[in-house]
Amino acid sequence: MRKKYILLAIFIYTIFPFTSVFMKYASMNNNLFMKFVLFSCSIVVLGIFSILWQNLLKHTDLVKAYIFKSTTIIWNIIYGIILFNEKLTINMIIGMILTTIGVIISILGDRKND
Repeated sequence: MRKKYILLAIFIYTIFPFTSVFMKYASMNNNLFMKFVLFSCSIVVLGIFSILWQNLLKHTDLVKAYIFKSTTIIWNIIYGIILFNEKLTINMIIGMILTTIGVIISILGDRKND
């Protein structure tokens, strides 16, 4: 997998968790109009994600691109801490480390096979 597609995959899964962020903000809001706006923002992010995902799949295999799906967990934790003041636990840290190691091993293993 070429570096620019690795970066595209990382970017795609960096924006994907914003669907959850918008949904969480919508659930915390009492104003029906704001709920609709936030829900709509979530759908827009999904649309952008889908377009970028299809573009990525034109240039790389599904199996290789899907490896980065696991990074969504990391971004959800980071956004939760930054935006919602959630507490970072040792289990979250271990999960992020294991996820990162898994992605790195998958990328390096893919380079040996190319």
